[in-house]
Amino acid sequence: MSVARSIAWALMSQMGRQLAVFVTTIFLARLLEPEDFGLLGMATVFTGLVTLLNDVGVSGALVQRQDIEARHLSSMFWLNQIVGLALCLLTVALAPAIAAFFDTSALTPVLQVLSLLFVAGALGIVQQCRLVRAMDFRRLALIESAAVLLAGVAAVIAASAGLGVWSLVLQLLLVPSLTTLGLWLGSDWRPTRCFDRAALAELVPFGLHVAGFNGVNYLARNLDYLFVGRFLGAAALGYYTLAYRLMVYPLQSVSTSVSRVLFPAFSRAAGDPEALRRGYLKMTKGVSLVTFPMIFGIFAVAPEFIGVVYGEKWLPTAELLRILCVAGLVQSIGSTAGAMYQAVNRPDIQLRMALLNTTLTAIVLGVGVQFGLRGVAMAYAGFAFVWVHGSLYVLTRVIDLDYGQMYRRFAPALLASGVMLLGLLALKQHWPLGQAALLATLIPVGALLYAAVLAVLGELRWSGRRPRFRL
Repeated sequence: MSVARSIAWALMSQMGRQLAVFVTTIFLARLLEPEDFGLLGMATVFTGLVTLLNDVGVSGALVQRQDIEARHLSSMFWLNQIVGLALCLLTVALAPAIAAFFDTSALTPVLQVLSLLFVAGALGIVQQCRLVRAMDFRRLALIESAAVLLAGVAAVIAASAGLGVWSLVLQLLLVPSLTTLGLWLGSDWRPTRCFDRAALAELVPFGLHVAGFNGVNYLARNLDYLFVGRFLGAAALGYYTLAYRLMVYPLQSVSTSVSRVLFPAFSRAAGDPEALRRGYLKMTKGVSLVTFPMIFGIFAVAPEFIGVVYGEKWLPTAELLRILCVAGLVQSIGSTAGAMYQAVNRPDIQLRMALLNTTLTAIVLGVGVQFGLRGVAMAYAGFAFVWVHGSLYVLTRVIDLDYGQMYRRFAPALLASGVMLLGLLALKQHWPLGQAALLATLIPVGALLYAAVLAVLGELRWSGRRPRFRL
């Protein structure tokens, strides 16, 4: 499958899954309380970190390495099962201590049930890597989208039955379980009894750097959850969780999908630095053209959107969402750097950057939490804005890319999104009708404004009946 078709399928899959999660969350937010989301947020800070470590980073090595044999696949599969079972038992044992840290006893059984995540996820890692390596994102998209949709429906039914936080736990468990089932049914590969330590030794050096980065980066991205949950409580974390989820929708829908596809594509082109640079510039411009208007749009409609869609009990989320949009804007671009570091076989730099980022994030959030939820959001967003610029500068030095040239690629999306935002804010000032009508008007007007500015700038052209970005 070509890179363009792979990106298209990855984007459709990710956006389809995000849409399913988005719609499901609307129903769940109306059925459940902020405390329920906060309790799950506390649990997922730990389970999310451990999930990233589930494959010891070796899956990235399996995709990046040029020559992969059957012994690598089977050895990796059995290693994943050992690690997954160990992490499951570790989570069960540590659950009371983690609950004590958050001063929330109800967290213990939630964590112990969620420990099954690691067993379910480990069973499908190799099958998933084989599809990514083959760039068969069509099959992967169908499997993952079906799993998310079915899990969401089950969660809404459970919440309607009064199961509270356990409906969220059910959703979280079903996604990897159904994905793994689909991967096994859709793959003809089966592990043998081979467990070759020499084969693993060929993958582990790269994998450990990737696992280290994933773990440290995840911790940096979730330190805000830790601080809010520990010092401000479950209800506050519930509001913050919803705001953060809405902020990262553009990031997860676009940036993550593109990086997922371009990692194997860039790995194949690792011997051609000029092709890598051209590809990265096109990727970052394409990502900015899609994510920037989404984030500016979220900022513009946040109060109306929260009030109309989620209800008045979630209104404290609106201000947090607007603040976090600053982080979402820069992270949508910064998150694509990881694919480049791994493609050029420099995950060591990526790991060192993540360690520094985590340390500084902890310091900044430690100050921000003293000023409540708003302080945490402002600290997180402000530091993210500064950090991403420095992180991208380091990347340009690694791949020998002109720093200014990269930023010039963002200019059209930034200008068009800014004009769109000003237009929407002006419309809100003179709107005579209710919030629901305003929200229904702002979204299409924003899209038309953005497209019009891009067309004036020459960045949006028509090919037949379809508009196309100029990359």
